[in-house]
Amino acid sequence: MKFAKTYNKEVFCLEGDWSKNLKHQTSVQAVLMFLKQNRQIEYIHRHCGTKENLLYYINQWSLKRYKDYSILYIAFHGKPNQILVGKEIVTLDELADMLGPNCHNKIIHFGTCHTLNTDRRHIKRFLKKTNALCVCGFGKEIKFVEGCVFDILLIDLLQEFKNIDSVLHHIKTYYRSLADKLEFKLVNL
Repeated sequence: MKFAKTYNKEVFCLEGDWSKNLKHQTSVQAVLMFLKQNRQIEYIHRHCGTKENLLYYINQWSLKRYKDYSILYIAFHGKPNQILVGKEIVTLDELADMLGPNCHNKIIHFGTCHTLNTDRRHIKRFLKKTNALCVCGFGKEIKFVEGCVFDILLIDLLQEFKNIDSVLHHIKTYYRSLADKLEFKLVNL
């Protein structure tokens, strides 16, 4: 069984642009504000438009001052086995190299479409390279609002349980239809 170090898990969110039209203000930041106001979950939210931005903020996340931010919430467009950062593709292997083996006791959530629609071996390799506690996310195209609602439920559950298997059991027991619809996966070693 995999156990988180603490119940309180703050969120470090890296988000891409959802639209080429900068007038559209779609963002997962409302999810984070809801969780802060209603569950007192602290968060850091940053936008990334390039691989360099992504790497910069991943390096910041690894600093000791952010050790309580044990959930990395990656919110970008995605394709199987990759995320789209601006016009650039970042594969799970590339992201694992950026993160390095520094994710012990960390949870990485892909609030992206399709990213975890990949062979389980790719996800396991990602976990081994990063030493993350678990990886979770979606395997198909999702509607933005449905994905955000599920993200709220997930992050809330991650506060309730130290045992990652208990989180998955709770999702399967109470939110199975939505999890199945979104092809939600939670994988640990």
